[in-house]
Amino acid sequence: MSIQWALLFLICFYGSCLAQESNATFKPQNIQLNNGYWFNGTSFEKKTVWMTKGLLHFEPLETTIDSIINLANNYVIPPFAEAHNHNLESSYKIEERINSYLTNGVFYVKLLSSIKKRIAPLMHYYNKPNGLDVSMAHAPLTASGGHPVALRQRFLNYGRYRGLFENLKEIEYHGYVIIDNKNDLLRKWDSIVSFSPDFIKTMLVHSEGYKKRKNDTTFFGNKGLNPKLFPEIVTKAHQSNLRVSVHVNTAHDFHVAVAANADEISHLPEIHNGKPIHFEDALLAKQKDITVVTTISLVKKNKEKDNYDQLVANVVRNLQTLKRAGVRLAIGSDMYNDTSVAEFDFLYELQVFSNLELLTMWTENAIHTIFPDRKLGKLQEGYEASFLVVNKNPLRDISDIHKSIVLKVKEGIVLP
Repeated sequence: MSIQWALLFLICFYGSCLAQESNATFKPQNIQLNNGYWFNGTSFEKKTVWMTKGLLHFEPLETTIDSIINLANNYVIPPFAEAHNHNLESSYKIEERINSYLTNGVFYVKLLSSIKKRIAPLMHYYNKPNGLDVSMAHAPLTASGGHPVALRQRFLNYGRYRGLFENLKEIEYHGYVIIDNKNDLLRKWDSIVSFSPDFIKTMLVHSEGYKKRKNDTTFFGNKGLNPKLFPEIVTKAHQSNLRVSVHVNTAHDFHVAVAANADEISHLPEIHNGKPIHFEDALLAKQKDITVVTTISLVKKNKEKDNYDQLVANVVRNLQTLKRAGVRLAIGSDMYNDTSVAEFDFLYELQVFSNLELLTMWTENAIHTIFPDRKLGKLQEGYEASFLVVNKNPLRDISDIHKSIVLKVKEGIVLP
């Protein structure tokens, strides 16, 4: 069966099964995949591969094969991911946003904050075999008057929380949690975990100026957690088996996050400030296996400024520092009206990374920081049968790779 006819057949088959899902147990087919070049982490190998029960197998199945697909000498890679966004929380253009992700082969999205009251009615869209999988932090931890309190205040004034909250005080625990001291941390922790976050999002914002900004109302919304308290927050989260993702602005924020054993730094630091990060901090991040999410597209918000070229040059310098130290980098955009596709394109344009490095950053690394406990992001025995088939070798030419997709499979199900 050719890949085109296989695609049509399996879409019809699975579409019928999913339509009947409420009345019968859905049972994926046992499928043999011939003539595909499978990515092994460094290169491509031509293999015959099998799918059963939504998993990959590299040895023949001891069961009846329901269908055979000829991959026609195309290339098989893990799906893409979005390691930082906030754009799946509300019903606004929700189907359009989901389709944009899936059309471009992005199966996994990390929501770095979300209001549970808003996203709960939308969860039927997510975390199912034929849809997006999302990981959520819900309310981030910050200090009094810190980011994102001002943002929540603006949205409240705009009427975006109509029917959910009447005032800013009601938003705490939903849109942010104030942690100013150890007593706050201990007193509020049970409420924080009662929202069942997949991980904890924390805010370090110009922590080198914490004392200056703490009680200065001119910095409302532009400050964050006490850097001296931050290690205790990380320890508390780890005691609850929750990973910690850190919003950072500056090189000092980066230093604090790394020293405190955070698991993920959700921004490249110094995007808007133009200062270098210290190589010693990058080396320590590598030693502690900390993931850094790129989000470099944010620098484009400075395009009209006179120092834009210098800011981009500093972004390149800091990416090179992290690369030289061997830090795990994951592609994420933090662009509300976009996906990780544009972030990937910008990274490709800067020519800091090889094609292999970019592929790994957008697949394995990004997926790992979203779902570290799932067998995802690699094409190995017993891993989830989620992959993309593309019609060119991305190690030779990775430009516009998302436009080269000829087949998308998630948990053994062909996506239309």
